Amino acid sequence: MIIALLTAIGLGGIFGAYFQSRFQHQKEVEEDIHQLKRKRYGSILIQMLTILDPERGIAKAQQFRDDLKNVEDFKEEVKTEMLHSILFANDEVIRAMAEFVKNLDYASYLKTVSAMRKDLWGKNTVIGEDILKEFTTKSTPK
Repeated sequence: MIIALLTAIGLGGIFGAYFQSRFQHQKEVEEDIHQLKRKRYGSILIQMLTILDPERGIAKAQQFRDDLKNVEDFKEEVKTEMLHSILFANDEVIRAMAEFVKNLDYASYLKTVSAMRKDLWGKNTVIGEDILKEFTTKSTPK
């Protein structure tokens, strides 16, 4: 009886350690994926804004990517990012990026921002395109 109890405790400990290790590994993988998405999405959004407002955007974006010289370079980079995003982005983000590549306007940019927010932070976000458009409207000098 004691041997059976000790064996059960030993096997339970081994199984417990195994499953805890697997859970920890999965958690680390999910955190890495989330960090990758945050970085990639941030970079993509900066590139998109640079396309939409090259006068303000190119100089700022070149601080991080000096290989991109003009709007055409940024357009090609966004297309490349869209193809790479197939590996990590959800379908809604990829569709929104494809729409941006076709239309190159603030409306499709906002759809992409909204899709990325949902992908990163969950589907229950209450911040949508109607709020985000306030961040991209150009202010007129008085």
